[in-house]
This record gives sequence, C-alpha cells and structure tokens, in this order.
Amino acid sequence: MQIEADVSKDGVLTAKLPDRYRGKHVRISVEDDESSRTQWAALSEILDEIETQEIQRRGHQDILKSLREFCESE
Repeated sequence: MQIEADVSKDGVLTAKLPDRYRGKHVRISVEDDESSRTQWAALSEILDEIETQEIQRRGHQDILKSLREFCESE
C-alpha cells in the first residue's frame, strides 16, 4: 500500500491511514527520489541490453503446445 503524506518544515510527518490501522504500530519507509531514479536507470539499462539479445520469440499457441507435450511426457 502506498500512502501520501505531508512533511512539515520541522520534520513532522502527517498521513491519513485507513481505520484498520488505528491504534496499531505501522512501519513507514521513505525512499529518496534520487535513489529511485538510479534504480530505474539501472533496470532500464538491463532491459535495453536484454532486448538486443537473440532470443527466440514464441507465440502463446507455441508455448501452450510445449506445455501440453511436457505434461503428456510425465
């Protein structure tokens, strides 16, 4: 679940949570926008590299046929 919150100038976080969390301990994780961008850039680079690989493309009918053949061989 993602929740948006406001942080005041003195660092107080204010968030509205669903009623089921009232009176309970919750954990808040804060991600720095810069680290998120870095992670996305790295992931994008990996995906770009994968797309350049010579990977045989298969349609869903071919995949289903292979699955049926595998199940029948058991």
